[in-house]
Amino acid sequence: MENNMDRRQFLKWGSFITVSVATTGLAGCGGGDDNPDPPEPDLFDFRHGVASGDPRPDSVVLWTRVEGDNGRRHVNVRLQVSTQEDFSTLVVNDLLRALPDWDYTLRTKVTGLNAATTYYYRFRVGSRFSPVGRTRTAPAAGTPLSQLKFAFVSCQDWSINHWAGMEELAQQDLDFIVHTGDYIYEAVADGAPVNLVESRHTPLSLPNGTTLPSGFRYATTLEDYRYLYKAYRSDARLQALHARFPMIAIWDDHEFSDDCWQDRQSYDADDDQTPQTARRRSANQAWFEYLPADVTLDVNNPSFQNIQIYRAFTFGNLATLLMTDERLYRADHLISEANAGGDVGSRFFIRRDTLKAAEDAKIAAAGGALTPVSMLGDAQRAWWQDRIGGAATTWKLWGNQVSLLRMQADLTEAIAELMVLRLIASNTALTPLRDQMETALTADLRAAVSSGTYPNNVAYANLRQLLSTQAGIDAANFDANIKPTLDSRLPPASLLATYVLNADQWDGYDAERRNLMAFLKTNNVRNVVALTGDIHAFFAGVVMDDYDAATPTPVMVDLVGAGLSSNTLMSTYKSVVDNDPRLAEIKALIYEEVSGAVVNTLNRTLQHFNPWMRYVETNVTGYAIVTLTPDRLNCAFHILKGLVDGNAPPQPATASVTTVEVPAGSAVVNVV
Repeated sequence: MENNMDRRQFLKWGSFITVSVATTGLAGCGGGDDNPDPPEPDLFDFRHGVASGDPRPDSVVLWTRVEGDNGRRHVNVRLQVSTQEDFSTLVVNDLLRALPDWDYTLRTKVTGLNAATTYYYRFRVGSRFSPVGRTRTAPAAGTPLSQLKFAFVSCQDWSINHWAGMEELAQQDLDFIVHTGDYIYEAVADGAPVNLVESRHTPLSLPNGTTLPSGFRYATTLEDYRYLYKAYRSDARLQALHARFPMIAIWDDHEFSDDCWQDRQSYDADDDQTPQTARRRSANQAWFEYLPADVTLDVNNPSFQNIQIYRAFTFGNLATLLMTDERLYRADHLISEANAGGDVGSRFFIRRDTLKAAEDAKIAAAGGALTPVSMLGDAQRAWWQDRIGGAATTWKLWGNQVSLLRMQADLTEAIAELMVLRLIASNTALTPLRDQMETALTADLRAAVSSGTYPNNVAYANLRQLLSTQAGIDAANFDANIKPTLDSRLPPASLLATYVLNADQWDGYDAERRNLMAFLKTNNVRNVVALTGDIHAFFAGVVMDDYDAATPTPVMVDLVGAGLSSNTLMSTYKSVVDNDPRLAEIKALIYEEVSGAVVNTLNRTLQHFNPWMRYVETNVTGYAIVTLTPDRLNCAFHILKGLVDGNAPPQPATASVTTVEVPAGSAVVNVV
């Protein structure tokens, strides 16, 4: 089938996505054909590889980019698709055009395909062929399936760690890959390596960019964002992954700006008050150009919301997959950086009662509407409820950028524990009383704050009584030896509360989370599992209908993948507590130093204060592979090896695997 598309046809489809319709019985070209293409000099190549995405039962999106120089005119590119790896017969043999306005990228939606079928594809310019890609369409809706197997990944920073995990993933037997965001990172060290990173990833330097006080530069223009995608796609391991499997991708924050909302950035306390519409639109366009997604971009729409990337997929009778956009429509953080004076108190380490009061006030001011406290926005939330409520498949999967799991710490209890440990260090005879002492001191600190006697006149009544009856420490001994030690370690009263550790995730949008969980619970929607990224840690846990209820009810499961190549959650929080004097007293909740080595204590902290978290690993990188059957979901968290002498580790890249399992019919996750 010959389809020579002119510019009017490109414009007809909008956003310069072409559509090719598959047919049967076309003879293979073998490098030539009966209708020769318009001549193109051999100035072009396919150095950024090929990719496919958004597999549906009858279609898939194919992608490539031609590199070269022809004076800013279009380039004729031929697409060939076949069910045969040798292209002996073709189902598509179309002539397309790559345009300079879209950075010579091509996104072609091939329709009329057969369900659950493997296809091979390639592009040609002149006499040069692209690498061959392999893709597979989804099973038809309702088709009985015994298994579905896929990976989900996120957070692939060029400038940190290594990409050996991509090489390993490309060798797996998968149906597709889900990417939950942070495909690129917008801020770079501008030509100077500052992180431990494999030697083959040379430092990046943006064409334009804006300099931060840290010396980093962040992408600002369309040219900057295109530069980053081209740099990332130059890596042969990422190219091989794209060529091997179709990808279903969504963005998170770094495709535009760290911890962004709508068209606002958050690099400093005043940033989020200033619209960055041109920058946001540039980020939208570059993502559209470089990801093989079945979406449209309206360049004539002057808004930053000129693209819709939330969408749904169905795989037989086994799974529905919803991919949501949790950046473009979200409201500001409940407590803005401007009001908090920075990220601590706005996005990190916020008192739970302060956060709830701010949310309640915004809802009340809006007459009960969720709009000013929403992550999804009203239209997308209604779409989510309609699609997940109407899904006829066994499993409902949610491609979700930020974790739904409550991540909190009762700092009164935590600080009491740290103070008791210091007492025991100076009097080891008290060791058997540790748990009782922590309970007593926690009650004493709460009582002092409540009565207004904190910090100058803390009575320590419960601890006094315990040590008197159990350790023979009388009042005089307590006042002389115990009380001075305790008084010297009392933190600011503001720390004696329960803190939410990250309000950029769903903990900062709790009213909408409760609304979504109530919808699932009321409508008896079961077997809902979120596939999450962003946080640079592995979590597996249950999402409650209301985390603050006296007896919360589990509704769904959240599986959170660590960054494929990123820093870690523990290292991020270590930096926060090391650089904020207000948090000095809680460093031991994040890490300890033992014989000069940093020891991770964040894992224990999170599991202790968040019993819904069944698995926690906060200081690793990796990826996850999900095997889905009608009666269970099995998720294997692959923890990757570290750098070896400045290089990626040899294969296999996995150091260890932890597997969790979700049985069908209940919101339960077990470590197996």
